[in-house]
Amino acid sequence: MEATLELVDLKNKFKLLRSRAFFYNEEAKKFVEQRNALNRQLSRLLKESKVEKTRRNELNQKVLEVKKERELVRKQLDALFQELNGSSQVKQFRGKNNIGQIKKQIHQAEWTLQTKNLSPAEEKTLMDRIDELEAKISKLKDVNKVFNNRRKLKTDIELTKAQLKILSDQVYKYSQESQVHHKQMLEILNSIDNEIRIKADDAHQKFLEAKSKADELYSKSEILLPRINEVTKELGEFQNMKNVKMDKVKKVVENRVDKAVQKFKSGKRLTLEEFTLLVKRGML
Repeated sequence: MEATLELVDLKNKFKLLRSRAFFYNEEAKKFVEQRNALNRQLSRLLKESKVEKTRRNELNQKVLEVKKERELVRKQLDALFQELNGSSQVKQFRGKNNIGQIKKQIHQAEWTLQTKNLSPAEEKTLMDRIDELEAKISKLKDVNKVFNNRRKLKTDIELTKAQLKILSDQVYKYSQESQVHHKQMLEILNSIDNEIRIKADDAHQKFLEAKSKADELYSKSEILLPRINEVTKELGEFQNMKNVKMDKVKKVVENRVDKAVQKFKSGKRLTLEEFTLLVKRGML
C-alpha cells in the first residue's frame, strides 16, 4: 500500500515537473523566435543604414568635386574682372576721342596747308598736328579692338557668373541631400541602438532563462525515473506474488468444492463450511 502511494506521488511529481518543463520550453521557443525576428530586422536596418551612409558619402564627394570646380571658375571670374578693370582707362580715352572728329580736324589742317600762305614755323606746327592726329586715329583703332574685347569680357563674365551660380546651386543641392541621408542614417542607427538591439538582447536573455528553467525541471524529472521504475518493479513483483498466492488459494477452494460435491452426491453429511461453500457457488 505504501509503495502504491509512493508511486502515485512520484508519478504526480514527474508529471508536474515535465508539464512545467514543457511550459518553459515553449516559452523559450517563443523568445527565440522573437529574438531571431528582431535580429533579422536588425540586419535589414543595418543594410539600410549602410545604403544611406554610402549615398551620403557619394554626395559629400560630389560636394567636394563641385566646390573645386567652383573655385576654379571663381578664379577665372576674378581674372576676367582684373582684365576688365585693366582696360578701364582705354574706355575713358575712347570716350574723350572720336575718329570722325579727328579726321575732320586733319582735313581742316590739310585744307589750311593747301589754301593759306603759312610761315615755315606755322607750316611745321600744322604738320606736327596732323601727325599727332593721325597717331591718335591709329591708337583709337587699337582702342576699339580693346573695347570690343571688353564687351567680350563682359559677356564671358556674365556666362562665368551664371556657371558659378549653377555650381553653387549644385553644392547646396548635394549638401542638402547629403544631410537628409545622414539624418536618415542616424535615425536608423538610433532605432537600432535604443530599440531593436535592446529588445533583441532582452528576448535572448528571456530565452536563456526559460531554457535554463526547462532544463532544470527536466533534469529534476529525470532524477525521479529510477525510483519510479524501481517502485513499479516492486509493485509488479508483489502483484505477481499475490496472483500466485491467489491461484493457490483458488485451487484449494476448487478442491474443497469438488470434495463437497462428491460428498453431497454420495449422500454423506456436509460440514457447515462445505455447505456454505456450495451455497455461495449456487450449487445448492
